[in-house]
Amino acid sequence: MFSKSRKPQTNQRQSAGKAPAKPKIPSIISADLHILGNLKTDGDIQIDGIVDGDVESNLLTIGDSATVNGSVEGEIIRVAGTVNGEITGRIVELTKGARITGDINHHSLAIEAGAFVEGLCRRIDHQQIDARPVLEGLKPNLVVADTDGKRDENAKSGNKADKAKKAAV
Repeated sequence: MFSKSRKPQTNQRQSAGKAPAKPKIPSIISADLHILGNLKTDGDIQIDGIVDGDVESNLLTIGDSATVNGSVEGEIIRVAGTVNGEITGRIVELTKGARITGDINHHSLAIEAGAFVEGLCRRIDHQQIDARPVLEGLKPNLVVADTDGKRDENAKSGNKADKAKKAAV
């Protein structure tokens, strides 16, 4: 008549084998950090400093004080700072403080009032984002000639932003 309800018993071996899923903690580039080079990860990145190079991430957050001089690629990209280069992502969100100089390739785009965009916004399908060729290896060297015709022998292989800076000199 008054029987105990049976609770499902969990095997201690089963529960020990399954660890609870930990939330992903993003890699953080703080406001006082300046990086020269490319960043690539399957995880998440939050940038608050300056990156002179290309950035590739799953979830990428570019903070208010951040500047990225290079291309940006990711699944979800949130921009509140400055990007000087191409942005490619499935979901791209630009806040009111965002300053973009370059093209935006996206599947979904949200732009708040007050954001600055100078470039082309192009909607592309998931397959086009996934089918983009991956550029491996170093980029070609840049040779800069002075006004007197001498070549700059210290030119290093770098990203688009470095090339643009040297070409402007």
